Amino acid sequence: MARRGTISGPLRRHAHLAMAVLVLLAWSLASDGWAGALFLPVWILATQLIVAGSLEAARLRRRAWLGQYLRDDSPWRRWLQGGALMVLRHQLVGALLALVLLVDLRLLALTEWPLLLAALPLLVVSRNGLRRRLSRHVVAEHLPAVTRRLVTLPIAALLALAMVLAALWLPQPWLVGLGWEEAIARHLSAGESGGLLGFFERLAASAELLRQWAMQNTVERFHLATPVAVLGWLVLLLTQGAVAWAYVRLLVGAEALRREGRAPRGLPTGEPAAANDRETRA
Repeated sequence: MARRGTISGPLRRHAHLAMAVLVLLAWSLASDGWAGALFLPVWILATQLIVAGSLEAARLRRRAWLGQYLRDDSPWRRWLQGGALMVLRHQLVGALLALVLLVDLRLLALTEWPLLLAALPLLVVSRNGLRRRLSRHVVAEHLPAVTRRLVTLPIAALLALAMVLAALWLPQPWLVGLGWEEAIARHLSAGESGGLLGFFERLAASAELLRQWAMQNTVERFHLATPVAVLGWLVLLLTQGAVAWAYVRLLVGAEALRREGRAPRGLPTGEPAAANDRETRA
């Protein structure tokens, strides 16, 4: 019974993360008809998860700035703490990141999904380890939010690097000697997705084919290896980096929505967090 409780405890604490990943996986592997029908609800859900994490980080920065320069009784605190304009800006950026993520997931090879799945336990372990280290230094009220903000960039960078390396390993279509129109006709699958999702999928697939076609033909036929190769891999790194950033931000948003950042009752907000806080235990 004790062992079962030891196992079920972490599962319950991280069920929200597993649920978010399972929804993305199920949607990305669904048929074109189902994926198209559920595209808008999944897009809205992914957007709100991303926005939850980005708003938490933005408000944390804003509170730190206000606390440094303004008095506690100043009415400017209420006016400058972030309102509708901040929310609107993060909604627009979150919608764009969610769109990039969802479209890429539909085009992602199944062999690359283990990288996304591995990012989940890596995020949890990194978060818990960093939280234990910071618990003696950071105010308890802000400890979870600060920890989430600090782990986001390293995890996203590692995931982006892993996805770029996977792109090097996976086979690519041979486009040397083909015209752009011929390459599109041969290698761009029309698919069955219609409507908005189908349009974005074809647009993303065309952009990826354009990158590969430009790199292969300029390197093989015009011997412009160094500058074009560097540009091509830079575009690939930026693309995969945007996907990894959106994915990690979505997981961080799921954590933020779970409201782990509330300080324990009875603990003054100026006190350092206890080292054995239950949130530091995986």
